[in-house]
Amino acid sequence: MLHHHVDDEHRILAALSACSAATVARINYRASSTHPYPTPCHDVLFAFDWLRHHLLCDGFDRAVLGRVGVCGQLVGGSLATMLALTECRVGETRVVAAAVNNPIVDWVFVDEIPPVTTEELPEPMAADETAFPADQDATSLAEPEPEPEPEPSHKRSSPVRKNALPTSWQAHGDNSVIPALTLSAERDMLFCRPDDYLDRFASPIHFFRSPHAQIPPPIPDDPDDLLDMEAKFALDHYASFQARTPATLSRCRAYARHYPQASMHVKLPVWHMATGLQSPLSDQTHELAKVVQRSIVRQRLKAQEGRTSWTDASEKQRYEEWAQEKVVLQKYQGTGLWSSQDGDPNWITRIEQVGTWMKRSLEPGFA
Repeated sequence: MLHHHVDDEHRILAALSACSAATVARINYRASSTHPYPTPCHDVLFAFDWLRHHLLCDGFDRAVLGRVGVCGQLVGGSLATMLALTECRVGETRVVAAAVNNPIVDWVFVDEIPPVTTEELPEPMAADETAFPADQDATSLAEPEPEPEPEPSHKRSSPVRKNALPTSWQAHGDNSVIPALTLSAERDMLFCRPDDYLDRFASPIHFFRSPHAQIPPPIPDDPDDLLDMEAKFALDHYASFQARTPATLSRCRAYARHYPQASMHVKLPVWHMATGLQSPLSDQTHELAKVVQRSIVRQRLKAQEGRTSWTDASEKQRYEEWAQEKVVLQKYQGTGLWSSQDGDPNWITRIEQVGTWMKRSLEPGFA
């Protein structure tokens, strides 16, 4: 992916260490055609366990409960998000704060897949946890809004259909810093098969919703082979375990997922998310902020009120304002990278702000 200049990398680490007043550990995870996914996930999880057992202990080598913060951008932001969503179990040393910048949280770049109208979107082949469409708020008002009155028959209706705004991928995919073509090429290098980037640990947005795409089953040459199609698909899947195959994804309808479940005893951390207004990954960061806010609101509403739906609009507004304090989203001009490659002379100031935010978030009394 995008590699920092050595001087930039040292400045980032020094600024984070100074402003957070914390010990900073850099994880040198492997991510290449030689070490494809899930190797980066394994490296980060192994490193997190090592740090817990070797740094978070007292003078007698006994484990102590610690408050950990994670940072990252692009691929590192993806891995930091994965770690923050899974290593936050109550009663353990856990991630309590996450700062991510332009994270790649969905390797399914849906704009590369041939478009399908909303009416023609097929249902996913596998059933999912909820029946809420991913673009709707699962914590909706208890009382549905009344449907609008139908127009009188004598009134001639001529609705004007507005063109949808271009996605950030479409609008900014040709930028010179992190172009869409580079992102796609890196994805093809980091994943052996398309179904690998449907995994939740690789694309952590899928903890909160099902993918917008799926791999269609092969069409048999002989209709009499239909009964054996599932078995053949499974055999083909395992036969190509080491093979790099071209993407054959097709669009499908996405549904919301409730994460985390109460039985997991997980408490999501606080977040500092940032992206550039001209970044092709801007939409991903906005969606991540939205679904994490929705999740922590749902978790708090369940814990305090014993329910998961609003009773009125004022309660909805109060909880949403609270969620925006727990999940801060900042937007900057350009691609917004933590690097001088974006041409923004103030980029190091943003790193210092993240370090200051991290220091406050890691304090024992912070809630």
